[in-house]
Amino acid sequence: MSCFEGFKSDLRSIPELYQGCESVLDAASPEAERVSGTPSFGIKLNTAAVDARDMVRARLRAWSELVRTERGCGPSSPSVTAMAAFLRLHADWLCGHHAAVDAVAEMAETAAAARRVVNPSGVRKFRVSRCVVGDCEGELVATVQAGSDRLPGEVRCDASAEHVWSAYQWRELDRRASQRHEAGAAWLTPGEVAVLCQTSMSNVYRLASEKSWRRRTNGRRVLYAKADVLASVA
Repeated sequence: MSCFEGFKSDLRSIPELYQGCESVLDAASPEAERVSGTPSFGIKLNTAAVDARDMVRARLRAWSELVRTERGCGPSSPSVTAMAAFLRLHADWLCGHHAAVDAVAEMAETAAAARRVVNPSGVRKFRVSRCVVGDCEGELVATVQAGSDRLPGEVRCDASAEHVWSAYQWRELDRRASQRHEAGAAWLTPGEVAVLCQTSMSNVYRLASEKSWRRRTNGRRVLYAKADVLASVA
């Protein structure tokens, strides 16, 4: 399946996954947390399901706003179904946008997060940093067993199967990632901007468009001038 097909497939499945998360919001899950002002009464909520639903709505809304800002049109309503359908309609345009890599990645991550709530797998995955190998454009993804406080069992590049590090290589990998970050400190990836501004990736692209941040590309990855980003934050 191509990235484009995967993107549309994720957008097609997200509304159903969103509804699936709603069905596990109650106390049946071990992730449930009591929400109440008293110790003996209250509604127990599955916090993982709440977080997944919040992520779905926030990311669909942010990418829809990016399309609205640059194309002058928006979804028919703010519902998850309408926003997902709207983004599918504009999938060709989004996949040709300089934010395409992150649009595809965020929708895949969002669908996966909701899917883990609906069908728990016991494994967590999260992005760590850009790949440290040469000019590789991939992102490093760490895999951790659920409930484990240990270092990731494996860190793998999402662009090359040959770029993989086991647990005992984690500290060396962390050192190389830090060195690479310092070498490119004048420019920030969208992910780094998202952390700095405490916002979503899709909002990063909207802000970049609105604030006219200087940008350059490294292969298919866009980088933003750190000075412009900091000026906007200030």
